Amino acid sequence: MELIEVIAKSHFEDTRIGAVSRKQRLRIPKELAEFLVNLDLVGYANPTPAVVKVTPQIEATDAGGDEPPLWSPPAQVSQKETATLFKRGRRKKTDE
Repeated sequence: MELIEVIAKSHFEDTRIGAVSRKQRLRIPKELAEFLVNLDLVGYANPTPAVVKVTPQIEATDAGGDEPPLWSPPAQVSQKETATLFKRGRRKKTDE
């Protein structure tokens, strides 16, 4: 006989197990546990985790000799265009 651990969702009374209060943990036979779960009186304490199959994400690779894409370097900014800042982040006044 396989025993299953369940948690009561509400107060109820059964002739086979007696009076049960809410959140009480019980170890009862599997058939009785399935019956009470179907009535929504109890829930499984340790439900078996669902098995998930992980498929590897493989990208198609080219066998050709393609060169990697060339990125343009960032544009250079002159010192006059950048604002100088104080320590607290405010801009310094310029005499232009």
